[in-house]
Parts: sequence; structure tokens; C-alpha cells
Amino acid sequence: SRARRSRAHAPHRPIVAATMQRVNRGAPSTSFGPGGGFSAAPSKVSRTLKSMDFYRKVPREFSEGTIGGSVISIMSTLLIAFLLLSEIGAYTTSRFDTKVVVDRSIDGELLRINFNLSFPALSCEFASVDVGDALGLNRFNLTKTVFKRAIDSNMNPIGPLQWDREAQKALAATDEEHATAVAHVEEHKKSMELLKESNNPATSVTHPVYEIDNLEDLQTMVKDPTHAVVLVNFYAPWCPWCQRLEPVYESAALTVHGKYPAGVKSRALFTKVDCVVHEAFCMKQVVTGYPTIRIFTHGTDILTHDGKQEHAAYRGPRTVDALASFIDSLLPPPEKMLETSPEAAAEANMQIRLPSSANVNKRIIGPGCGITGFVLVKKVPGHLWISASSSDHSFRGESMNMTHVVNHFYFGHQLSDDRSRYLDKFHAGEKEGNWHDKLAGEVFRSRDAHISHEHYLQTVLTTITPMGRYTLPFSVYEYTQHSHAVHEPLPKAKFHYQPSPMQITVNETRTAFYEFITSLMAIVGGVYSVMGIADGVLFNSIALVKRKLELGKQG
Repeated sequence: SRARRSRAHAPHRPIVAATMQRVNRGAPSTSFGPGGGFSAAPSKVSRTLKSMDFYRKVPREFSEGTIGGSVISIMSTLLIAFLLLSEIGAYTTSRFDTKVVVDRSIDGELLRINFNLSFPALSCEFASVDVGDALGLNRFNLTKTVFKRAIDSNMNPIGPLQWDREAQKALAATDEEHATAVAHVEEHKKSMELLKESNNPATSVTHPVYEIDNLEDLQTMVKDPTHAVVLVNFYAPWCPWCQRLEPVYESAALTVHGKYPAGVKSRALFTKVDCVVHEAFCMKQVVTGYPTIRIFTHGTDILTHDGKQEHAAYRGPRTVDALASFIDSLLPPPEKMLETSPEAAAEANMQIRLPSSANVNKRIIGPGCGITGFVLVKKVPGHLWISASSSDHSFRGESMNMTHVVNHFYFGHQLSDDRSRYLDKFHAGEKEGNWHDKLAGEVFRSRDAHISHEHYLQTVLTTITPMGRYTLPFSVYEYTQHSHAVHEPLPKAKFHYQPSPMQITVNETRTAFYEFITSLMAIVGGVYSVMGIADGVLFNSIALVKRKLELGKQG
């Protein structure tokens, strides 16, 4: 029986022996100590270290490769490479962390509104910038931070930049002055009637104010060598200010004509033009508000800029004394024409110079106006209006054209080129557009009479902190806009704004290095483990199918 067991176990001896040989090949060899003997310490250390090995090895003879495993290995390698490259790209690219908080900006309670607008049909003489808010604070005709410049109908500048620093004075006459002027005119009319009834010859003041029908009449009066100064009152019969000025203007004409009668070398002539009847003529003279008193002389009143010519305007008080004093300041003492020739009188009148004072507007007005500047308002809903406005002029709504071009309209401070590019980087992938200056370059046309343009703006503050030790955060206001046209008696350009009480804070960050390393390890280990599970499932499934096939054949 012992022989039979030996023979039975004999076939297994070569396998066990081979296995032991392979195991012994991996065992550490003994080493000689310093004295030449054997040392057992290294083998103990090796065995201790081997017992701590997390990654134990299986001899290659006990493993085998498969076609499915090779395919999964190649897929794993490609997937790991793709994920590693993606992770490296994400690590080298910054990202923006955004949150919304209550407005805590350094601007405090004030909001700056910057604008640059062009109105080709609104004269700078009457263009007014007004602001108001929901708290009831209203400011009219702002001049301290607002600049104007005359432009032509093609929006080309035709005059210097203007800054109206002086407050506008009351121009209309008082009730007492007006009553005195009315009495003076009535007295003159009565005297004219008496002269007519007595068949006496008319005096030089029969017509104190001459009505002008066309440009030729005006040119004839101006070219008269004795007419040193010609005042022209452009008026509209429906205008209440024109109605109030009419007796004052006639009384001043009577006073001046009495002091400078016909026959003297230098005279002043008072005239008027009805702008309802002669609308085209008044528009050619760039008259947009009534009444407007223009000064015509033998050349000194003409203002020239870039080929454009206009006449100076009288802007002093509209009283008899003021008008008479103004003429006295221009004309020399009365001198008989008999003592000199008409040529000498014309030469003398050419020497008359208009004074540089607040009573004379010696600047190009132009048909249009470019308005630029800024205003500071509270961070509450409000409006900014631009219209024709004057405390002592009237305007005809039918002829007011509020067509305008928005060159710039933004809140806060203008962004530099670098910060503009940084803002574009933050908005990359979003809807294109300059949300900081949304209205820039937009044109709004008035195709009918009495058209006002209304713009509704909703703005929010965004504060961006760029990445880097030496970069400073910056703030930018961005807004949305909706515009439409409405009918109003006196057209305007209206900008309604509504600041948001919230603030968007943006911080540019980059993935931390330890997170980057952790992600790399997770990619490699995760792909290896998942693909190993997939390989095991595939291998066992194939083996199970083969086994069932073999059992089917044996059955």
C-alpha cells in the first residue's frame, strides 16, 4: 500500500519541486558577516519589509493574457491619457467664482452717469440737461459738469466747446416796466393818429419797428450806410414771451429812434420777423426758441467757424432801458450826415465792435448740439432728460426734432483697454455686446412731429478681482436697455435708470496644486480599478459560456 501511495503521488512531485524552486529563487540569499560567518539579520529585515508590502506580486507563470484584457488595457491607457491632459489643461486655466451680495461698493450712495450725445436738430442755445430721482430731488439745466458744442446737420463740429458757467438771469421786464412800455407805445400811436388827422408830414419814428418779409429786405436795411446796427426780433404770435416783449421792443425803438433820428451818420434800426409766416427763413437763421433777438451790423457780428457763418444774439435783459443802453454802447454820439459823406459813414460804421459781455452771445450756435459730461446721482431710480428749455422763451413742438445719436452712455468710470479685454474674458461664451456701454453707437430718429425717445436702463454693479498678487480689483456697471418712441407736446430725450441694490463679486482662481495631484491619482487609480472590474466581468462571462458549451457537448 505504501508503494501504491508513492506511485500515486509520484506525478505530483515534479510540480511541487518546480514550485519550490521558483519560490526559493525569490528568497533572499544569506550574506557573510564581518567575521566571515553567516548573518541572519538581513533576512529578518527583508521578511519584515515584505510583510508590509501592499502590492504583492503574482509570479508571471500563474497569470495569462487574453485578447479581451488587451483591448481593455489599450482603452484604459487612452482614457487615462485623455483625462490626464484634460486635468492639466484645467489646472493651467483660471476660473471665475461668482456670488451675489448686497451692494458694498466704495462708491457709496452716489452713482456717476457719463454721456456723450449728438442732437443734429437741437440748438445748444436752449439744450438743457435735467435730472431727477424717486426721492423728489430735481435739478434743471445742469451746467457745472456739462459741456456743449455746436454741430451741423451731419453732426460735424462747427464751433468750440462751450461751458455755461454763469447762471441765467431773468430777462423779461417786470410788470411795472411792462406797463410803462405799453403806455409809451399807446401815447405814440395817439400822436401818430393826430398827425394823420392834421395832414402833417410823418416823422422819422412813424414806424418804430419794421416788419421784414424776406432776406432781401433785411440785406437792404443792413447795407444802408447809415444803419450801423440792425436788431431783428424773431417771434411767434402765439408765444407769451413774445407778446410780453412786443411793447417793450417798440418802446425801446421809439427811444432809440428819438435819440438817433434820420439824418445822423450812425443809426440803429429795430425790425421783426414773424416765424410762423416765414418759418423757412427763421430755420435758416437757426432760430429754435422765441423770442430771439439777433444783431446785424456791417460785418463785426458775423461769426465764422469751418465755413459756417452766423450772427450774434442779444442775451441781455428785455427792458426798455437795457435795450437803449445796449445801443448807446455801440453807437457814437449822433452826428449829422451833412458833415460827412455816405462813404465815410459806412467806413465809420465798419469800425463798430460788439462788446464781449453777457448781453451778447458771440459764439456759433449751429443747428445741432453735441452734449457731453457727467452727473452724480443717488443710487435710486431716477431719470436724465435732455430737451429745449428756457425760463423766458417759448418753443414750437411741431418743429422740435429730438433725433439723437448716443456716442457713449455708461455708469461709473470708463474701463481701460486691459480691463475691457478682461471683462470680455469673463463674459466669454455669453451673448456678445458691450454691456458696460450698451447704447454706444445707437441712432434714434424722430420720423414724425412731437416724438420723444424714452430709454429704460437697468444697471448692476460687478466687482472683479483678477488673479495675481499685484493686481487690484475693479468695478464696472453693466446695464440692459429698452427704448421706444412716444408722442408728447414738447419732445424730449429721456433716460430712465434703475440701479440694482445687489452687487456681483467675481474672483478669478486656479485649482490648488494638491487638488491637481489628487485628481491625477484619482484618474489613474479610478480608471485602473474600473477597467479591472470590467475585465474580470468579461473574462468570467466568457469562461461561463465556454463551460456551458462543453457541458452541452458532453451531455
